Amino acid sequence: MYNEVMNRNDKLLEYVAELYYERGLSQQEIGSIINASRPTVSRLIEDAKKQGVVKIVIETSVSKNNKLSNRLRKAYKLKDALVVNAAYDFDKSIDVCGRAAAALLPTFLQSDMTIGISWGRAINSFINAVDEDTYNNVNVAQMVGCMTMGNPAIDGFSSAQRLARKLHGTYSSINTPLFVEGKEVYKYLINEPMIRDSLDKANRVDICINGIGSFDDRKNSVRQSGYFDSYNVDRFIDKGAVASFSGRFIDRNGEEINAEDIYLISTPLETVKKVPLSIVLNATAEKAESTLAVLNGGYVDILVVDEPLALRLLELKK
Repeated sequence: MYNEVMNRNDKLLEYVAELYYERGLSQQEIGSIINASRPTVSRLIEDAKKQGVVKIVIETSVSKNNKLSNRLRKAYKLKDALVVNAAYDFDKSIDVCGRAAAALLPTFLQSDMTIGISWGRAINSFINAVDEDTYNNVNVAQMVGCMTMGNPAIDGFSSAQRLARKLHGTYSSINTPLFVEGKEVYKYLINEPMIRDSLDKANRVDICINGIGSFDDRKNSVRQSGYFDSYNVDRFIDKGAVASFSGRFIDRNGEEINAEDIYLISTPLETVKKVPLSIVLNATAEKAESTLAVLNGGYVDILVVDEPLALRLLELKK
């Protein structure tokens, strides 16, 4: 237990040192990111020196482009942005983003917290990179109904189980399909006691982790799931949907798109917007439109992306 606590503290010192020395943020700015007072930040900076985190260079688990990180953070008024040094295809770059998000987690996650996750390739990369650790009374909440019939590794149910095992915590699952046809079926499912309890926990998370789906990507988890056929997906696209996020479909402004007789079982987007800390991952310049939609909706506190996506988002901001 002592070693695990020390590991979490080392990650915090690493992050604070990076923000202060490499990215040039003030102690007050850092305090707003990690929810700490300026004197606490000052102490952490001193501890980083004493414990050897601060040397000639700052040792971090993932190489980042600090100038781009600061530009992106300021351009979109985010709590923080992490731009990783990666320019690969989606699967390889999202793995690097997943490692960056996993290294960030111990900075914010504490005992007695609930962490909410969706599903998909970004979440899978994040969970793969999370170090096993022990917290007291941490719960992992599945925020999105089950989706995939093909690859269980990216489904919300198995993802919640895997992350809970790594954190030595518990998990709550939404054992329903993400979408159902017909209002009566929908009402019956969300009022079933175990599902209602899981949805209630998903609506009260302290931290949520999400990826972003783009419909022009043929490997999009929505298209690969087996639950949505092309006809149903196209119904949302025809109404202006450009992205799938946290089990919902949104337009360019981040507004939710609904389709007649299709009912989604997941945490409402307004609830996601109010989560104390929302971390979102995405990669490649081709995902800029879908990422911008999520940013426009105000669903992001910390954005983790690769360099091509960061550059494209800055171009779009101009």
